[in-house]
Amino acid sequence: MAYTGKCAFIDLSTGDHKVREAEKHMLENYLGGKGLGFGLLENYAPNPDPLGPENPLIFVNGPFTGTKVQTSARTCLVTRSPLTGSIHDSHCGGHFGPRLKASGFDFVFITGKSAEPVYLYIKNGNIAIRDASGLWGKGIFHTNDELKRQHPGIDPRVACIGPAGENLVRIACIGVDRDRQYGRGGVGAVMGSKNLKAVVVDGDTAIKYHDEELFTDLNSQLTKSILTNEGVIYRRQKGTMKWIRQAQEYEFLPTRNFQKCQFDDFEQISSETCREELGWKDVGCYNCAIRCSKLAKWNDIELEGPEYETTAFLGSGCEISSAKDVLTANYICDDLGIDTISAGVTCSFAMECYEKGLMKDWDGLELVWGNAEGQQELLRKMAFRQGVGAVFADGTRIASQKIGQGSDEFAINIFGMEMSGVNPLGCLTMGVALSVADFASHTRLWLTEAEMGPDFKIEDIPPSVVVGLDTVNIRNSMIVCDFVPSGLEELVPVLNAATGFDHTVDSLLKIGTRLTHLARRYNLRNGRTHSDDIMPERFFKETSCSGFMRGRVVDKKMFNGLIKEYYALRGWDEQGRPPVDVLKNYGL
Repeated sequence: MAYTGKCAFIDLSTGDHKVREAEKHMLENYLGGKGLGFGLLENYAPNPDPLGPENPLIFVNGPFTGTKVQTSARTCLVTRSPLTGSIHDSHCGGHFGPRLKASGFDFVFITGKSAEPVYLYIKNGNIAIRDASGLWGKGIFHTNDELKRQHPGIDPRVACIGPAGENLVRIACIGVDRDRQYGRGGVGAVMGSKNLKAVVVDGDTAIKYHDEELFTDLNSQLTKSILTNEGVIYRRQKGTMKWIRQAQEYEFLPTRNFQKCQFDDFEQISSETCREELGWKDVGCYNCAIRCSKLAKWNDIELEGPEYETTAFLGSGCEISSAKDVLTANYICDDLGIDTISAGVTCSFAMECYEKGLMKDWDGLELVWGNAEGQQELLRKMAFRQGVGAVFADGTRIASQKIGQGSDEFAINIFGMEMSGVNPLGCLTMGVALSVADFASHTRLWLTEAEMGPDFKIEDIPPSVVVGLDTVNIRNSMIVCDFVPSGLEELVPVLNAATGFDHTVDSLLKIGTRLTHLARRYNLRNGRTHSDDIMPERFFKETSCSGFMRGRVVDKKMFNGLIKEYYALRGWDEQGRPPVDVLKNYGL
């Protein structure tokens, strides 16, 4: 229960599709979302070419998706990333996930490559492959609106790519409901490699619960707990942009390509300024009263945003000090289909290359710090792989390989993934977490406040990262939003009432640990080694601004010692490899 019990396997090369019963043991052992997606990718595609027809796109819901649980909009996409080569899960809100479940499926597994551009139309268990040649080359906003016009239905929702995905840009995203994204890891390029322009979902398949009376009672208590939480109330007022001011105060706001931890002009891109200048209106995802998203209306732009990460990297990271300029860059990325985080970090990397004179031909762009027009033009060129944009279209790792001249030291990525969330010069804990996670994203674990607290010590970092990563794995499998302040103790009874499972906190954490081991094995199989579990060289040469290492340079030997301690707590060997007995203990 809480599942549809159905899944679809679609081969775009042949045009065939099969509707199957979802395997109950997979649901119980992996739940859904990230967990189920990782299990499916491991079973069906252990070593695919990321841009080959054999690499699946797995749109996968969790048991909470579409239910009455707060933030049940959350849904997941799993594939092998063309940006990193790693196993990858990307999450989004909006309304697409609930509509996918209403269409009759827990997940849709897409492989192959169509000879011509197509889109999928999925409604109440029926699947059709339709011609998309008239949409190829169009932006995400036009594509979304046109497909909703063509399929009025019940409540159609669209996931689609823009020109960046079509051009196989390795930082391309998939747009959902115009303003939401499966953002990171180049998932849009995977979709483009299949000549798949969009997926449209609709339907009215009802969700059933194992014990609806108990579920309703427990969920009512959970909802009250969430909506009376002071942090939730504050987030509704400020949105994710609350972190611009807090990161400035804590001194870990990414600034000037991670050279600095504070931005002199942060007030001009703060939450308060955005509300005033962009006319913010509070909006929310499906079944979410937190309403962290903010609808901006300025000039000819109407867009939900900007969010903290977008502003940190397209704003302070490039020393751009106008909320309107950040919103404009956000709009360009969302329509052309580029991940704003990787795009922002890549733009700041390009600006530092420009400052250092590492390239001769910049197509006339003056990429000095703070030049918003130059940044916006570079983003357009990246999406279309035009001129200098082709150098930067695939993120900082590939760009630094092309440019050379020591640029890899300030190409801010870990194993190809542009770092997000914070500047590690202001928060060592996040540097460790990003280095050992399945990919370097703040969505894996957010531990900034811990380091700033009085009782947290450096030796607490490895065990905190272990427990934190495994816990977030479970939340991303249920799926519940990061902004739900409830712990597993509160969520487990709701999960069991909805599904009929008999899970405990411990049994769920074992699933979370299983996913960590599975992801590690997958990534080692596909090219990652222990030497990749490291921050960029910049963070071992420049003085830290805040946190444990304030006023000091991080010693690489000390940092590697923390990584080794993390390995030991996992039961891995000194090269970060899970032994056979550990894998067997977790059903792998």
